[in-house]
Amino acid sequence: MDHNQLIKERAAQAFQVKEEEVIIINRLMGGMSHLTYHIQIKGIDYTYRVIGTDGNLFVNRDIEKQNLDIIKPLGLNNETVYFDTHTGEKAAKYVEGTVLTQLDFRLYLPMVSNALKTLHHSTLQPASDYGLIERLNLYESFTNIKSPLYVSLKEAWINLYQHEHAHKPKVFCHNDAQRSNMVVASDKLYLLDWEYAGLNEFYYDIASFGNVDFNDALALLDVYLERKATKEEQDSVRFYRMFQALQWHQVALRKDMVGLSEVLHFDFKMLSEKYLNLAQTLYQQIKG
Repeated sequence: MDHNQLIKERAAQAFQVKEEEVIIINRLMGGMSHLTYHIQIKGIDYTYRVIGTDGNLFVNRDIEKQNLDIIKPLGLNNETVYFDTHTGEKAAKYVEGTVLTQLDFRLYLPMVSNALKTLHHSTLQPASDYGLIERLNLYESFTNIKSPLYVSLKEAWINLYQHEHAHKPKVFCHNDAQRSNMVVASDKLYLLDWEYAGLNEFYYDIASFGNVDFNDALALLDVYLERKATKEEQDSVRFYRMFQALQWHQVALRKDMVGLSEVLHFDFKMLSEKYLNLAQTLYQQIKG
């Protein structure tokens, strides 16, 4: 079954309409393994998400649904209208806007900062802690691949965490605040895809913004703090980007293991090595 037909079938079931009533507008780019489409039903525009291979391994859909309900009052996300916690399929009202990856993000750093501060400074409590060390252990269990370099970097990270960050204040974080999950509409910036939301130190969201180029995270940090960041503050962002590199190293290894490199024509093995090298570089910069 082709993707368009799959979306038509699933969306028709979710909205309890005939398949011919589901109009496919286009696939939305972003995540590589999930399918997210802009559709229209009875003149109303929605996004519809179908989870790709292994997508539910890394995300607890019950927690995702709870967090989507919790953040509603903040107005940061498009309205969810359907959620199946068993499959992870989700429909939401479509927001007319432009994904931040298609814009000069530097012009929108104040909007990004304001959106993150709205979340971080809220008194809302997420459904769970992000569980950094536990999450890394879980992801490792899906690959059973731990190179000597990975093990040494993980140990170094945990040592730093326990001595310098474990007791720092935690806030409601998005935990995947990269540009592809941000849409600039006429009046505001929307944060989409709350799969990884949970309690964390605010620096984690700043670090996520550096997924294309780490310097972008440092630029956001200055705007967020409303002043030039200190070396210690910059290192806190490096520290969490180092964790993200170790985390996505394991995810990329898993994607290669299950054959997604061939299916998606993308070298996840190479990507896993790139993440590991990034983790090493960031650690050297922190220690240097």
